[in-house]
Amino acid sequence: MDNTPSTPSTRITVHDVARAAEVSIGTVSRVVNGAASVKPAARERVNRAIADLGWSPSVAAQAMRGVSTRMVGFIFSDIRNPLYSAMVKGAEDVLTQHGYLLVVASSDGKSEREIALIELFARRKADGLLFSIEEENDDAVKQSLTATQIPTVMLERELAPAIPAVGADHYNGTRQATEYLLGLGHRRIALISGGRSNRVGRDRLRGFADAHLSAGVALDEQLLRLDSFSSDYSFRQTQLLLGLAQPPTALIAAGIHLLSGVLPAIRMKGLRIPHDISLIASNDSPLAQLATPAIGVIRYDAYALGREAALLLLQQLKGEEASPSQVRVELPTEFLTRESCAAPHVVTADVKA
Repeated sequence: MDNTPSTPSTRITVHDVARAAEVSIGTVSRVVNGAASVKPAARERVNRAIADLGWSPSVAAQAMRGVSTRMVGFIFSDIRNPLYSAMVKGAEDVLTQHGYLLVVASSDGKSEREIALIELFARRKADGLLFSIEEENDDAVKQSLTATQIPTVMLERELAPAIPAVGADHYNGTRQATEYLLGLGHRRIALISGGRSNRVGRDRLRGFADAHLSAGVALDEQLLRLDSFSSDYSFRQTQLLLGLAQPPTALIAAGIHLLSGVLPAIRMKGLRIPHDISLIASNDSPLAQLATPAIGVIRYDAYALGREAALLLLQQLKGEEASPSQVRVELPTEFLTRESCAAPHVVTADVKA
């Protein structure tokens, strides 16, 4: 038997116990806290894994759990984003039916605020948490979430080791929109979006790239602007894109706030949609509907996202084990064409990959 002392790099965590027992982190927490809702077979696997691994749960984390408060927290990044309002409503309608109070809080996209809110919900003994983290690679936020051991479902984000998550199929939505523009004859298509540090941004970029690859069209890296979802960012980047020696003939603004920056930047250049540039946005909005011409969009049901996240969380709270397909629930997107796209006015030569 190896009696070598554990080092910080080999410290056993709740994730290790959950993986060894083939259950969720929430189930481990309920076993540790003596919840009666856990099935005997799952309880036995967790206790065996704890014994085998020599794991000692955090006393402070256990003390915070206590008696159920019938309260669920929802942490999201931007209170101004109407998509979150729809998600909150979807989650609230489900949780209210099951006797839970949903308490919402905005982090303003700041990691220190996310940590403070996680700890606040832990102190208030929340039964569960719905969470849309700003940066998936923020170790401090992930450590805080792990330490609290609150059953959690991610919304439009993902964390590893796998925490149950719900999101829209941004890959196929972006791919369909890109294929549509390529089919119209566009060969220089720009993408403005929120980067590679979250699942949404990565899926959109992958769909965009795969559409080009399938069509045999080279992807020009200078047409990718992937650092922010803010309207100020899209305004500046649209101006820079349109000032290139070979500007894009089409643009996809993949983020709810981006369209409000893209439209004025196009107008300032004296360009007409779709005669001079075709335009597609993501997430339908009054601005997209009322613009002249109306803007084609990649849209999805944000209310349904909130509803599915609440149902997935309730499954954890009842001690039910999620199947592999339920670790991530993905809802479809829809590409809606309007009058904002047309064949390029000056067709550029095909550039084969």
